[in-house]
Amino acid sequence: MVKLTDLGFLKGAIAETIVSTYNQDESANAAPMGATLIDEQHLTVNIYNSSKTLVNVKTGRCAVVNLTGNVEAYYRTAFKEANLNGALPKEWFTKAQAVNAPKLRLADAIVEVSVADLAADGEEKTRAVFTVEQVWAEKGYPQVYCRAFGLTLEAIVHATRVKALARDQNEQGHVSELLRKIRDYNLLVNRVAPNSSYSSVLADLLKRIDGWSQK
Repeated sequence: MVKLTDLGFLKGAIAETIVSTYNQDESANAAPMGATLIDEQHLTVNIYNSSKTLVNVKTGRCAVVNLTGNVEAYYRTAFKEANLNGALPKEWFTKAQAVNAPKLRLADAIVEVSVADLAADGEEKTRAVFTVEQVWAEKGYPQVYCRAFGLTLEAIVHATRVKALARDQNEQGHVSELLRKIRDYNLLVNRVAPNSSYSSVLADLLKRIDGWSQK
């Protein structure tokens, strides 16, 4: 049986994942979220109170934690407007086996989970503790590591904060620093992985950021 530590989870360390749930109309929802190992049977995720994910987790009491090296999946689940008609492709998902939640077809591994506990974590987030119901991992060749993956993922995370804070006059210093980092990451990505999926994602992301500042 595959264990969470076999997948790279480390106790206390935040792992970048995509959490998928069903909306009330049974359409699939997915968003990048950090998941932290408690033990081999439990993960915890801090979820924004304003998110669809939290609504769905409270209603359905389950989710799927998807692991993937596909940076486009992180981008298009973080910024739904990057998709045709602003909706994630239906063909990206299929129903999980052990819980009533969708899983990403392109995931390298999935962890199907049920809710063990939900508790407030400050004013903006809820700490969800999940019990692992089933783990699946694709058996494939080891993948080489390219710096562009981590840089692009970090840029996506920073961009979600830029979008949230763009109109807050008290946060403009923070926004400027995040934008500087994103542009630095873009330069590095175009050096180590030119004309790649990583550089394409960052080019599209920078266009969207320019659009936010013009609104």
